[in-house]
Amino acid sequence: MKIKNISIGILSLLTVGFSSCSKFLEEPVDNRTLITTIPDMEKTLNYLLPYSDHHFTDLMSDDYIFRDLSGHIVASAADAVLPIFEFSITRESLGENQFLISGFNPITAFRRSYYRVINSLLLIEKAKAYTPRNTAEEVRKNVVIGKSLATKAYSYYMLTNLFAKQYNASTAATDLSVPFIEAYNGDAIVPFKQATVAGIYEVIEKDLLEALTLVNDTETENTVFTFNKDAINALLTRVYLDKKEWDNVIKYADRVTATKTSVLNVRNLRSTYRDYAEYSNQYFNPANASNILMGNNTYQLIAYFFSGMYPYPARQFMQANNADPANDYIIQTSALFSDFVPQKFGKFFNASARNFNLPLLTVDEVIFNRAEANIEKNSGINQSAISDLSTLIDNQNFTAAEGTRKKGLLAGLTTRAAAMEMLLTVKRIRFSSEGMRWFDMRRHNIPVTHVGRSGTYTIDGTKPEAYVIKLPLEEITRNTGVE
Repeated sequence: MKIKNISIGILSLLTVGFSSCSKFLEEPVDNRTLITTIPDMEKTLNYLLPYSDHHFTDLMSDDYIFRDLSGHIVASAADAVLPIFEFSITRESLGENQFLISGFNPITAFRRSYYRVINSLLLIEKAKAYTPRNTAEEVRKNVVIGKSLATKAYSYYMLTNLFAKQYNASTAATDLSVPFIEAYNGDAIVPFKQATVAGIYEVIEKDLLEALTLVNDTETENTVFTFNKDAINALLTRVYLDKKEWDNVIKYADRVTATKTSVLNVRNLRSTYRDYAEYSNQYFNPANASNILMGNNTYQLIAYFFSGMYPYPARQFMQANNADPANDYIIQTSALFSDFVPQKFGKFFNASARNFNLPLLTVDEVIFNRAEANIEKNSGINQSAISDLSTLIDNQNFTAAEGTRKKGLLAGLTTRAAAMEMLLTVKRIRFSSEGMRWFDMRRHNIPVTHVGRSGTYTIDGTKPEAYVIKLPLEEITRNTGVE
């Protein structure tokens, strides 16, 4: 793996708020106990479940616009999210004081991801040093190592897809990615090395494949809140989609759908639950068979409107595709203000429920990934992609006539461009405002133009680096070698 020597202060960034002890990472459970037993390790794994820290990227996509409406927005909130919307974060490194303290920003994503990387390394070290007393403990020990590897892999995947170029086989060996931490070190400041995109993906792939050999075949408790085999296989479909290894995408997607076949029936939810809070509750219900892995959030998604961010383009796109027949994808939460938000986030209206679990990996995404791989492999539609897209279309909120029309078009999508346009249309509708669109835009070089407070800002789709978020200012100032 090609690496570039740098000296960084990631650990000093992560120690804030956890412990004054230099070995703070050994005290993630209750700050009083060390990680010495299998139950300690298993409990710590619960603290390492990834959060949905990537949702800020929705404001970088083509699903949102900004409206500087006097009396309708909070100026300080707008100031904190405009660097995201206006792509300032792709042009310069910004500091933590620039953003909302609630965590809706790239710096929070950066820090939390590295917190999970480092703690996963610590757990792996502890587990490998532990001597099992019996066969049952040996199995549990291996599961801890496997899930820690998967957590580390997921964290690095998100880091490199936020702070580095999209994987490109012809340049990945030289494109710089994020700092790479090879082993746990509890010191406050440690000189690490910055890996290439290819190097990070090599580690991700290795970790996930090893994890598959260590975790149990099935889980009986909290299945969507742990890295089980379905979650690992689902993440592998993302990794191989980025690497354009189409057969591997199909292989690991097939493994997921061998046991999990249900996608989210949005059409049924929209027609059954007319109360917005209840609809939202059902939409994000962990019991939905479509969910594979879920994670919490620590920010108030409903607060988009406080900062002048509105999902009008998403609504217009849905209406143009007859996917919002009741004209209620976005709702007005106040008679006094134009605070429009997606109805799926109606649960946030209750202040006590503003932090809840959101999907990180779903059966729906896996099926989209498999369909995309088949389209790419075939340079157009094939029967497998037709079957997958038909299933996905049937479960969206299209009118009956539009769903029938779209499925009728599938067999005629004989070019890659036409088939991919259909797939991305359905996918944009399915995952609107769920933190998915930006990553599709990166992968397909989709252009986007935003009109901000003081100008027009465009990513024209010709420069992969335009989709890369700069490392946080705090990281840059602690690492003179970072480029």
